[in-house]
Amino acid sequence: MKKWLNFILLLFFVLLISGCVEQSSEDSGSDSESSSSDGNNENTIVLKLSSALSTQNGWWGGYFQPWMEKVEERTDGRVEFEFYTNGELIPVNEELQALNNGTIDIAAPLWPLYDPQRFPLSEVTMLPLLDTDTLRATKAYAELVKSDREIMDGKTFNEIEYQDRGLKVFATPTTEEYVISTKDYTFETAEDFKNVSLRSPSRVHELFARHVGINTISMPSTEMFDAINRGAFEGSFFSISDWTSYGLQDTFTFTLEGINLGHYAGMWAMTEEKWNTIPEEIQQIMEETSYEQILEGAQLWMERSEENRKNAEDRGAVFEGVENLDQEAQELLEKGVEDTWFEWIDEQEENGQPGKEMAKLWRDLIVEEGITVPESIMEIE
Repeated sequence: MKKWLNFILLLFFVLLISGCVEQSSEDSGSDSESSSSDGNNENTIVLKLSSALSTQNGWWGGYFQPWMEKVEERTDGRVEFEFYTNGELIPVNEELQALNNGTIDIAAPLWPLYDPQRFPLSEVTMLPLLDTDTLRATKAYAELVKSDREIMDGKTFNEIEYQDRGLKVFATPTTEEYVISTKDYTFETAEDFKNVSLRSPSRVHELFARHVGINTISMPSTEMFDAINRGAFEGSFFSISDWTSYGLQDTFTFTLEGINLGHYAGMWAMTEEKWNTIPEEIQQIMEETSYEQILEGAQLWMERSEENRKNAEDRGAVFEGVENLDQEAQELLEKGVEDTWFEWIDEQEENGQPGKEMAKLWRDLIVEEGITVPESIMEIE
């Protein structure tokens, strides 16, 4: 009886172990199927994009949003964007750190003009011009970012400014040209420029203002509406097309045109490391779609400008050309344009940067698009 009992117990344990092995095998198969399912999900590339722009901003509506939609469509859903606007994820000027630590995949845009210490050559697009418009400037800027012209030590602008910092960048539309707009203040004489205070959006505007005698105040554009309306200063260097982005369409009563104080430019950026994880055919779609969209985005800025201008004129705002100022004022402004270019070049050279070659490159690209600069700038060799 003991032998039979031992045999039955042994048989029971054998059957029990077999059942465990079979169940383990089934569980393993289930895990395998789950892993395979996860692998299919991995074919979708989800890119986290952060923007400090509001959804009302022309850069967002004219470029970033349609660019994302087109990329998702043209990749048949292989690329999806998880995006955040209004700086809700990353504040302005912290985009580079967020890219490098992997918090975000795309900065939309990166703001090099807010960081001239790290990106000194990018200021070149803010140098003042005579005759220009958004579409021509955007085309020139796109060529600048892609340019293979060497400007120092066998390197291009893109290599010096961005690639050497591990960044992959693509041009976005430039803003419309900057002009001088004020609230309840007009210009007629040279003295009028010495008695005004304007908000300055960039270091290059500071240079121009100093040469002309304008007093400047620096502050974020988001704070400008309240400051102007409480009388903290009279106006700003600003683009007409961007008035509605900051609620300024009913604030400015006078705008001086004909001296165009540069184009604000940015780009969307990724780290090279992240960019290189994306399949080549998708990289090509993203790049081609970007160049296509910047031209449409530039057109949106121009349409907004026309609309804002008409609405402002309807409520009595004045748009004055520099040719209607007295001769001394006209000469003061044109000399201010020239001196700003030359001072910017000298400063860059003193800091070990290829200021002269950078200015020549930008000049050649904008002139090729039909933009004009003073004759003294054309003579730079």
